[in-house]
Amino acid sequence: RRELPDGGARPSAAQFKQLVVSALRELHGEVGAALPVDVLTYEEKTLSAILRVISSGLVKLWSALTLLGFYQNRRCAVRVLQTSPFLLALSGNSRELVLD
Repeated sequence: RRELPDGGARPSAAQFKQLVVSALRELHGEVGAALPVDVLTYEEKTLSAILRVISSGLVKLWSALTLLGFYQNRRCAVRVLQTSPFLLALSGNSRELVLD
């Protein structure tokens, strides 16, 4: 999830994908930018996204996004809320599960 502390412009899905690629390029060079990352869902209202990356690229993606500090010359932060090797696990939080 992205956070814009000064209420800046909200990027579209294409701009968010470009942000991810540029963050990878900035930290890991052209090899990082070539990492296959898919934006499966993106909610412009909440600035939340689900990204898919191969497991060997998770650390590169995570580090690039966490160390990102600016978007279009404005301060921003990316917070990783959850990771999982299974997409189904991202659909809910087991800690909030209520059993009857």
